[in-house]
Amino acid sequence: MQLAVCFAVLLLLGIEFSVFGVLSARLFRLKFRIYETGIFGFFVYFGLFQIAALPLILLQRPFHELVVLWLVVLAVVNILALVITGRELGKLLRAIAAGFWRGRGILLAAVILLLAFCCWFHGIQQYVGWDTTYYIGTVDTTVLTDSMYVYNGGSGGIEKTLDFRYALSSFYMHSAFLCRLTGIGGLLVQKYVLGTLCILMHGWIMFAIGRRAFPGVKKALFMVGLVFVMHLGFHTGFSTSDFLLIRAYEAKGFCANVVIPALFYAIFCLWQDAKKREHWFLAFLVCFSSIPLSMSSLVIVPAMMVVYALAEWLTVRKWQILWRAFWCVLPNGIYFILYFMYTAGFRIAVMQS
Repeated sequence: MQLAVCFAVLLLLGIEFSVFGVLSARLFRLKFRIYETGIFGFFVYFGLFQIAALPLILLQRPFHELVVLWLVVLAVVNILALVITGRELGKLLRAIAAGFWRGRGILLAAVILLLAFCCWFHGIQQYVGWDTTYYIGTVDTTVLTDSMYVYNGGSGGIEKTLDFRYALSSFYMHSAFLCRLTGIGGLLVQKYVLGTLCILMHGWIMFAIGRRAFPGVKKALFMVGLVFVMHLGFHTGFSTSDFLLIRAYEAKGFCANVVIPALFYAIFCLWQDAKKREHWFLAFLVCFSSIPLSMSSLVIVPAMMVVYALAEWLTVRKWQILWRAFWCVLPNGIYFILYFMYTAGFRIAVMQS
């Protein structure tokens, strides 16, 4: 029954990503391809969750306040989506279904089976390291104590100060939200919901890259299949494949396999057409939501953006490229300053009741 609930939560998250993507694209007058809307919505979802969660984390408010606040946000977003973009959502779902129907065949079936195998392979892994203890412990401790980053997820002891290495990201608070909503423990939510989500989003982004790089759906599907076959052959210790097939439920897994490929896709789109608003919106949103998904994105994401911006500027000599890139990396820059202040001795003391 709990596994069935996990599957239902995964399905609902996929629907929410579509809702957030369609609504935000409509509000900002953006025109995305069908397969881009879900990617855009994924980052909008986690970016907005960070906006809701981070002030409450820093103010050390009870966790149930975040649960109530995010439920209100979800209700408002879904009502607005039904009122403003009801027809567009219907068209999107029908277009996705039609796309799968048109792409039917041995190749599509093989890719789906390969993805399903990778999800199953991740689900049966028994890796339990110090990181696992801390991360899943953080999720369960949050639910049990109704607090956020006040108690150490590994030892269970109360912290003296908020640890900015983790507290600046709301990723595990979102997992705790799912636990509180469903009544399922952190281990199952992390392994079977977040781990599967990481694998599926990685496949979706690889498909988007394939559609941009090659003409036709078949070549994009072949690329997705080839990528996952390579992952199955390279899941050695601390590799990208290891964090996809063994440790996909960790924030670092999302950094390596969702955030970085999504930013690569946005940069690839900018390389093709740096004048298009949609491409800059996507790049900014990936950067903005990179920390909410993983603190490991703190430096590598802005570094990728700066490398692209400098290369593009040296090619076309337009200062507008650097100006827009500056706004893309600004959120990470702010987080970097906060984290640097923390390492230099700035602390927020935990208020003990």
